[in-house]
Amino acid sequence: MEDPNVSKKSDTLQEVKYIPNDSPTVQKLKPEEAPADRKHDTFFLYISVLLTQLPIIVSGASTVWTSPALLKLKSNDTDINPLGRPITTVEISMISGLPVIFGLVGSMLLPKLSDIIGRKKQMLSMGFFVLVSGVALAFSNRVIHIVISKCLLGTALYGCYAVVPIFVAEICENHNRGKFGCFLGLAHQIGHLFAYLVGPVFSIKYFTLIITSPALVYVLLFFIVPESPIYLLNHGKERECREALRKLRSNKTETELDDDLEKMKMDLNATASAKKATVMDIFRVRENRIALMLALLPLMIQHFSGVTIIMGFLAPLFNAAGTGLSGNTVAILVSTIKTSSFLFTSFVVERFGRRRMLLFSSTFTGIPLFALGVYFYLQHVHSPYLQYIQWLPLVGIIMNVIFYATGIGPIPMAITSELFPLELRAASSCILSGAVNFVIFALISAFPIVSEVLGMHWCVWMFSGSCFIGAVLIYFFLPETKGKSFAEIQQMLKKF
Repeated sequence: MEDPNVSKKSDTLQEVKYIPNDSPTVQKLKPEEAPADRKHDTFFLYISVLLTQLPIIVSGASTVWTSPALLKLKSNDTDINPLGRPITTVEISMISGLPVIFGLVGSMLLPKLSDIIGRKKQMLSMGFFVLVSGVALAFSNRVIHIVISKCLLGTALYGCYAVVPIFVAEICENHNRGKFGCFLGLAHQIGHLFAYLVGPVFSIKYFTLIITSPALVYVLLFFIVPESPIYLLNHGKERECREALRKLRSNKTETELDDDLEKMKMDLNATASAKKATVMDIFRVRENRIALMLALLPLMIQHFSGVTIIMGFLAPLFNAAGTGLSGNTVAILVSTIKTSSFLFTSFVVERFGRRRMLLFSSTFTGIPLFALGVYFYLQHVHSPYLQYIQWLPLVGIIMNVIFYATGIGPIPMAITSELFPLELRAASSCILSGAVNFVIFALISAFPIVSEVLGMHWCVWMFSGSCFIGAVLIYFFLPETKGKSFAEIQQMLKKF
C-alpha cells in the first residue's frame, strides 16, 4: 500500500534549475552593475577634470591665435602691427605650419615621459613650459621670434594634449568615462571662444598674455589633483592608489572602494601581457594594430573635415566671402554655438553611444560644407546669383559646427584613450598624436597656397567629401565601447 505522506511530499516537489555564478543572468543581478545604484560624480572629480583641461583651453586659444592676430599682422598700421609691416603669405605659412612640426616632436616623445615620472608630474611640467613660451610669444616683435615662441608653445601643448585624455580616462569609471572624455574637446572649444572674444579687443601682446593665463592657474592649483589611481596601482603603490580613489570617489563607502580597487586589479591582470610591451608591440600584436587603426579613423575624419582650417582662418575666410559680415563677429558667434554644442554632447554621449553619434556627425557635417563650397564656386566665377545667397556662408558654418560638435569633434580623443592596454597608452598616444600633427601641418601649410591656386571652393569640397567617406568607414568598421571596461574592450579587439 502506498504511503500517503510520501505521495503528498512528492506532489510538492518543484523543478530547480542550476545557474552558474558566472552566468550573464547572474551578472545582470549584481547590485554594483545596476544603473540605479550608480552614485553621482563627486564635486572633487569635476574639479580634477576641469583643472586638467586648463592647458587644453590654452591649446584651443593658441590654435585660433592666427584668426584675430593675422588681421593685425596684415595691417600697415604700426600701432597695431608689432612687426611694423604687413606679413607675407610665406610668413603666414611659417607661423601656422612650423609650430605643428615641433608639436609633432613633442607629441611623439613627451607622452612616454608620463610612464616614467607619472601622469601628474608630466602634465604639470608641460603646463609650466606652456606658461613660459606663451609669455615669450606675447613679447615677440619679429617673425622669427613669433615662430620660435609658437614652436616651443606647440611642443608643450601637444605634450599635454596627448596625456590629458589618458589621465582623465584613468581617474574615471566605466559609466562616466565617455562624458568626461568629451570635456577635452569642450575645453578646446572654450579656448577658441576665449581667443575670439579677447583677440579683437586687445593688442597682440595683451591678447596673447590673456589667453595664456589659464596656464598660470593650472601651475598654481594642479597640485591638489591626485595621481592616476591606475598608474599608482600598476607601479605597486596600492596605498597611494586607495588614497587617490578616496579623494575622487568620496561618496563611496570603504567597502565600495575596496570593490573598485579589486576591479582595477582585475583589469590590470587581464592586460598583464602588455606589462613588458614596447612601442613595436603596437605593430606586432594583432589587437594592438586593430586598436591603432580604429583610433586613427575618427581622428583622421575629424581633421580632414577641415576644422583646423575653418576655425584657424575663420575671420579671414569670412572676410574673403564678401558677405559684409565682420570676420571677428562671425568667429565669436560660431565659437559660442560650437562650445554649447560640445557641452550638450558631453552629457548625452553615454546615452546614445560613441559609434552612433560619430556616424550621425560625420554624415551631416559634410552637407553644409558642400553647400559652402558651392557658394565659393559661385563667387569664383562671379555668378550674378551670389547676391541671393549672401546668408549661405553664415548658415553653412553654423550648421557645420553644430553637426561637428555632435560627434567627430569631442568623441575621437575619448575613444583613443579606451582602446589600448595600460602600458601602451602613452606609446600609442605618441603615434596617434604624431600622425594627427603631420596631417595638421600638411593642411595648414598647404591651405593658403592651394586656396590661391585651385580656389577656396575645391578646398571646402575636399573637406566635405572626407566627411562622407568617413561616415561609410565608421559604419562598417568602428565598434561601440559605451559602458565597457578596459578589459572588456581588449577582449572585443581580440575577437574583431
